[in-house]
Amino acid sequence: MDILSQPFVKAALDPTLIPGIYNACDQWCMYCPATARCLAYRCRPPDAREEDPQDIYANIASRMVEGMQRLRDLNRAEGRVIPELDALMSKDPREPLCLPVIDDPLERMGRRYGSLTDAYLASRPDFPLVMKRRREGPTAYEVFAWHHRLIPSKIYRALASRAAAVHGQPSGDVDARASAKTALIGIDRSRAAIQEMEQEDDDARLDEVSTHLRRLGRELETRFPDARSFVRPGLDERMGG
Repeated sequence: MDILSQPFVKAALDPTLIPGIYNACDQWCMYCPATARCLAYRCRPPDAREEDPQDIYANIASRMVEGMQRLRDLNRAEGRVIPELDALMSKDPREPLCLPVIDDPLERMGRRYGSLTDAYLASRPDFPLVMKRRREGPTAYEVFAWHHRLIPSKIYRALASRAAAVHGQPSGDVDARASAKTALIGIDRSRAAIQEMEQEDDDARLDEVSTHLRRLGRELETRFPDARSFVRPGLDERMGG
């Protein structure tokens, strides 16, 4: 089927959609108030719209390809081309994906946070965990687990997009601020989650993670001082900024 099939184009041209909203969110669809205006959510397989608990590592290789193809198609449908996606899709998804390291202390801090949280989560007998939508909202542990890789990846994207802006890419600065804000929101939520987790878990590593996260947030705000005030269309209006 052509990537720009009629159903796909029809969805992409819906005037109620917010272009690129899926590039500035935390990807936690089950708790997102803007799914009705998101092309990425609209184009998910019908059986994926309901929260269907499953092992998060199941069929990861095929889902990676599917996800990259969908992201490429979404961006093309909205008039954007991301060459990096073609490069990623040229690799065997079963091979470890190693993004190029940015020689930047903030990126290294983000990777350090990812390593610390990976080690902590891997030691828990209840990880990986199955997440179901809760009417009262996610648990502290779920918030921590959901954001532990999102934070480093959004910091990486913020830095890469800022570099692209410096080299003349018009959308780079906007994407950098949106990515930095998403990372900051993840940091805020993760710090609050850790405080709650420490009430039941006396693992000393949580304090180390919290300290590192606090420094990471401070450095990120220093590097992107306007990120907090940046309004992500369709997300921050609903959230109150």
